[in-house]
Amino acid sequence: MSTNYSAVIEEGKVPGTYMTGDVSYKKQSSTIHPENTVIKEVTFEPCARSNWHSNASLHMLIAKDGIGYYQERGSAVRMLSKDEVVTILPGVEHWYGATPFGKFSYITIITEIDKGHGTWLEKVTDGEYFLLNH
Repeated sequence: MSTNYSAVIEEGKVPGTYMTGDVSYKKQSSTIHPENTVIKEVTFEPCARSNWHSNASLHMLIAKDGIGYYQERGSAVRMLSKDEVVTILPGVEHWYGATPFGKFSYITIITEIDKGHGTWLEKVTDGEYFLLNH
């Protein structure tokens, strides 16, 4: 028995309202993963990063290529390398992005998308970001 899986790929740039620098994504809508779940691949150009934000639901981030940063409010910055996994709990303020030295991409699995998009907060300033590299 064969099963036909349909997939729709949506691609684009993430609005600068939520990011600093160039960030692109590919979102897959498919019958392969459970309903109410989204899987995206996101790529940050060097120096690009998200604003501080919190999610309304559980997110898993799986580093795919390059080296990236991940930080939860009040904690030290983590360096992320290929295949590292971060579980981001609902309501935890955090940001992530590329280092100044190369691109960073990850796959994210977002569950319970019916709970909403979360809350976008202030930008990670150049001062905060570049202080990480000293």
